[in-house]
Amino acid sequence: MHDFLKSDCGRADILAIQEPYIDSKGRTRATPHLRVVYPTGHIKHFDDPGRPRTRSLIMIHTHISTGSWTQIEIPNADITAIQLTTTTGTLRIFNIY
Repeated sequence: MHDFLKSDCGRADILAIQEPYIDSKGRTRATPHLRVVYPTGHIKHFDDPGRPRTRSLIMIHTHISTGSWTQIEIPNADITAIQLTTTTGTLRIFNIY
């Protein structure tokens, strides 16, 4: 994934990642121009032994304004979702493992 993000092919606006690398602090790796959206409750409950491993996330390029999208709250470690609002309408993106 690192090679993809560093290459010209990695100029995507929104990436849906499955089975991401998660470090011991509950974070993944991303380039500085990407914002990471984790499943609902991932950071707050990362250390809970009963919580399932996060298997999906969404990365959004920083040129997409944070005012134009919001996370859709779904309490499931396998589902990450956002709602993107543009001048042409609303788009919901779901990453389901």
